[in-house]
Amino acid sequence: MNQTILTINQTKCDLASEVTFHPFYRFAQFWTFFVSLLAIPALLYFLVKKICVLRFHGNIKFMLICYFFSSFLFATVVMLDFGYHFFVPFFASSKCQLILDSTLFKAGHLSMTLFMTIPMLLPIGFSIERFVALGMARSYENVRTLLGPVLVVVLILSDVNLIYNVFKNEKFDDPFISFILIPATSAAQFNNFFWFLLYVEITNFFCNCILLLVHSRLKNKFLRQRRTLSVRYELEEISQSSQFTLIVSFTHLLFVGWYLIAIISVRTVGKDFFGGYVPYTVARGVYCAVPTYNLIIVFVGIKSLQMMNLRRHNKVQSTVQMKTTGREGAKNYEVAISNYWSSVSSGINTVQA
Repeated sequence: MNQTILTINQTKCDLASEVTFHPFYRFAQFWTFFVSLLAIPALLYFLVKKICVLRFHGNIKFMLICYFFSSFLFATVVMLDFGYHFFVPFFASSKCQLILDSTLFKAGHLSMTLFMTIPMLLPIGFSIERFVALGMARSYENVRTLLGPVLVVVLILSDVNLIYNVFKNEKFDDPFISFILIPATSAAQFNNFFWFLLYVEITNFFCNCILLLVHSRLKNKFLRQRRTLSVRYELEEISQSSQFTLIVSFTHLLFVGWYLIAIISVRTVGKDFFGGYVPYTVARGVYCAVPTYNLIIVFVGIKSLQMMNLRRHNKVQSTVQMKTTGREGAKNYEVAISNYWSSVSSGINTVQA
């Protein structure tokens, strides 16, 4: 009996060694660690220097801060988890030391799952808050910051509840090779969870597109009605913040959607498609798309904010600037003088009456 158990354990240790030292797997572990290491200071800079100083309404600003802070925490957890994967093989004295301790795996896997899925659900709050802001455009600038924090709390608690339901029957007693690999007992529930997250990502993206279309029509309607400057300003703020959240959501959908589709496909085709258990495990253990997003979104976010600020500056300049030279300048001067004398004449007539 003891000999059988020893043989099984040795087989698992051999499998851990084959997977760990697979060239493609090794490179993927290094890439995930390296890109997460770069993403941590980049996200922190973007959060403090760009997001915290945005002139958006407090509700959407609070949710954006929570979104990028959760991405920062996620990048930190991934850096620690995959740093462990990358460096431990250099110091392991036996194959069995490559197998993760059950408690360590549980802490690393659950924390990574939580901080990976929070940014997937928070964009739902973006869409809800933007629709509310659009519906209350006449008075939304005076609305206090409450809806944003409430949505964040509700979505995070929903995420925690979903993760709990996935792992509530999991004992975490299998030999684990990677923090990203899903325990066999919870595999079916996790697949359903991934499908749900994919549907959420796609649905939320289309909601953002619909929001911008509705906003465009509403903005034209308000302009024809000659609404007050405060309403126009609020519509412009809603437009800019909605465009920014759309860019964030679309970029997130590209990277995270690719990962979700890839991992669901790998789990669906099974090990026979890959020609063995080792390459199948390697395919499941590669985790590059989402950590790469954590770095890429910083550059995308900075560029999009720069473009929005440039368009706003140009729009203001084109609105308030009046040419004073040449034929157009003479025409502008003539119109200004005519308007002035018309106002003076109407004032004199009023006095005489």
